[in-house]
Amino acid sequence: EHQAPMPDVPGPETYAAEADAQKAKMLENASEEMRRMMNRPRPIEMLGRDNYGFGRKPKAGEPKSDTWMRAVAPIGDEARMHQVILAYASDMNLLSTAMRPHGVAWQTPGLQSASLDHAMWFHKPSNFNDWHLYTQDSPSASGGRGFVRGAIYDAKGELVASVAQEGLMRLKK
Repeated sequence: EHQAPMPDVPGPETYAAEADAQKAKMLENASEEMRRMMNRPRPIEMLGRDNYGFGRKPKAGEPKSDTWMRAVAPIGDEARMHQVILAYASDMNLLSTAMRPHGVAWQTPGLQSASLDHAMWFHKPSNFNDWHLYTQDSPSASGGRGFVRGAIYDAKGELVASVAQEGLMRLKK
């Protein structure tokens, strides 16, 4: 057996207080629609070094992302349900990783985006009630499409799943 090593990034506890402060700052000048969206209950808890693009004009950056995630509510003991919910969560953040080099985010006026394909491979069972690191990179974007790869590690550093997605991302003129 072999696997790519889990990236050395700070754990989710590092980001919890930071995420609350960031959210409060973003809500200060947010529209009522944005406030509703950001305060609605979410089934997946996600923490990372930044919340790229929410409520602000993002700066262009490297096409990489590291996010800690887990299910908010207990899933139970059935391994298949953990995979189903992990698959649902795997669709989050992918295209925003491909948008980073272009300084574009979900709130950018005129942005059109859609997932064109999404593939996932499960390597090992995991408990998605525990924290998982979702590391992503986008090696290419061209012709209105962005390609993103993802690796999902459990908190012990085991690679439990791999993801690939291509999505439409273009600005209407």
